[in-house]
Amino acid sequence: MAATPCDVLLINAPSAYQLPPSSRRDHLGIGYLASVLRANGFSVRLLDTPMLEWGVKRTLEEILPIEARVVGLSALQAQADGVAGLVKGIRASGSSARIVLGGQFPTFCYDRLLPDFPEIDAVVRGEGEEVFVEMVRRVAEGKSWHDIPGVAFLRDGEVVANTPPPLIADLDALPFPARDTLPAVRSVGAMVAVASSRGCPCRCTFCSTPNFYRLSAGPAWRMRSAENVVEEIKSLMTDHEVHRFIFVDDNFIGVGERGKQRAREIAERMIQAKLEVEFFLLCRVTDIEEDLFALLKRAGLASVGLGVESGNQRQLDTYGKGTTVEDNKRAIRTLQKIGIFPGIGFIMADPYFTPQELLENMRFLQETGIKLSDLTFPLGELWIFDGTKIFEQLKQEGRLRGDYLRGYSYEPVHKAFYRLYRAASRVRDLIRPAQKRPA
Repeated sequence: MAATPCDVLLINAPSAYQLPPSSRRDHLGIGYLASVLRANGFSVRLLDTPMLEWGVKRTLEEILPIEARVVGLSALQAQADGVAGLVKGIRASGSSARIVLGGQFPTFCYDRLLPDFPEIDAVVRGEGEEVFVEMVRRVAEGKSWHDIPGVAFLRDGEVVANTPPPLIADLDALPFPARDTLPAVRSVGAMVAVASSRGCPCRCTFCSTPNFYRLSAGPAWRMRSAENVVEEIKSLMTDHEVHRFIFVDDNFIGVGERGKQRAREIAERMIQAKLEVEFFLLCRVTDIEEDLFALLKRAGLASVGLGVESGNQRQLDTYGKGTTVEDNKRAIRTLQKIGIFPGIGFIMADPYFTPQELLENMRFLQETGIKLSDLTFPLGELWIFDGTKIFEQLKQEGRLRGDYLRGYSYEPVHKAFYRLYRAASRVRDLIRPAQKRPA
């Protein structure tokens, strides 16, 4: 990156885990922030370090010559080390830039991040566009920003956390996200991302997304209009020659008949416009209806990511899925009948996992024709994150291990069996070799 000044430098922080290119997505969080900031007259530069396969050292080498008033870092829990390295490196360089963190990880860990890393000026909790733009404006004008809703910071050694403002009511009012990082996306063969909605009405115990959006007043799931979504797809095709993308919505179908009708309208508009595209989406197993998904296939739908999670009822109940094993089977078979590939999210092992449940899960995969190698994380275990119900449950039971920076693990109920299972799970490295972490 050339050494030129800017108002804001937005960075998707380096990650401890390097996903294979097929599983990477361009970062819409910093993309939306950039487009809103630019609409308000600020100059912005974007850097997606996981896409570029940069670690902390390379990132610092590139960003330290840049004179930015504000550095915004977006991070998930797997990027904790990257955030720590960057904030320390930026401050050690003598930079006076305001360092602001955002995303789910900082939102739920701000009370530890701020005292542990005084280099951080503020954390934006929850949805960031309105909060962050106002903060950048005040920094540029030399005004205090400490009373802005949604901002957390240190005052005299104590953490102050302002209540986040209401969620953005009209998502169509947002400009389309900036696509500065598309060259990097293309260079590694990653998938271009589109968000047609925000939030999730579900309450899965292992997921922090519902709690992230419930920090603010507003509906649990908000949708963009079908017209607005299709206009963005057209612009991606015209301006960037994108013909393959993924809807990264936590739940594309959304809520009730209203959500299904919008999905139909998106498909119908794409068909009417004769858009030659291939796309992917994520939804619940209970959203799968043959007529609706046959229509989506006509529009270009190639694969559906399903949060199946398990082939036995105890695990589904523990995960708070609100579904049954039969619901899972029905959804998979319907997609297979239509000719759409079912991409299965599956959590084989958890703290309460038993040998019998392993057999039930393997039998479920066999019955539905899903190969172990088709799973995103073969023989995967339940990951624990701050801001989730299962985190609080394990903490109360005294079986939570680790911390917010190193990540969490747990003491399983069946210790000997779990040790054997983990030894066997090394087959994952044969199915999907681990990616080397960049410097």
